[in-house]
Amino acid sequence: MKKIMGRVAWVFEDNFDVDFIIGIENIRVGEKDKILDVLMKHYEEDFKEKVIQGDILIGGKNFGYGHPHPQAMLGMRELGIKTVIAESFSFAFYRSELASGMRLFECPGISKNVERWDEITVELGQDIPLLINKTKDVSIQLTQVPEIAMNIMESGGVIEFLKNDQI
Repeated sequence: MKKIMGRVAWVFEDNFDVDFIIGIENIRVGEKDKILDVLMKHYEEDFKEKVIQGDILIGGKNFGYGHPHPQAMLGMRELGIKTVIAESFSFAFYRSELASGMRLFECPGISKNVERWDEITVELGQDIPLLINKTKDVSIQLTQVPEIAMNIMESGGVIEFLKNDQI
C-alpha cells in the first residue's frame, strides 16, 4: 500500500461519535442489510447510492469519540469505504477499527483543506507521508504511522495479520 486514491465521501466535525452514522436507536442492529438501510440516513437519505468503492471519510479532532460500537464502520466497509483520515482519533475507535482492517491516518489540518467529493491521494512510500488534494492542488503532511499499525492495515486487519504470521 504505497498509494491510496479516492473521493471524499463525507467530512465529519470534531468529536464525532460514529454511532450517529447509523443512529443511536440502531446500535443493537447486527445484520449487514439492516445496517446499510440506516447508514447515514440522518444526514443524507441517499448517501449509500452516492458512495463508490474506494471513497474516503474525513474526520476532525477526536474522530470516533464515544463507545466503539462496530456497526457503523462495518456498514462503511460494506459500501467500500476502507480509509478514514482525521485530525486525530479517539483511542478506542482507532484500536478497534485498526483491528478490523480500516486504514486510518492522522493529518493535522485536513478539515480545512478538503471538501466533499474532492479527489485525494495518500502517498506513503516516502520519508514524509503526504495527502494530496488533487481538486484543490494542496499537499498536507500526514502523521507518521507506526510500522506495526501499517503492517496491520496492509494485511487487512489483525486476524489476517496473525494468519500471515507477521509477528
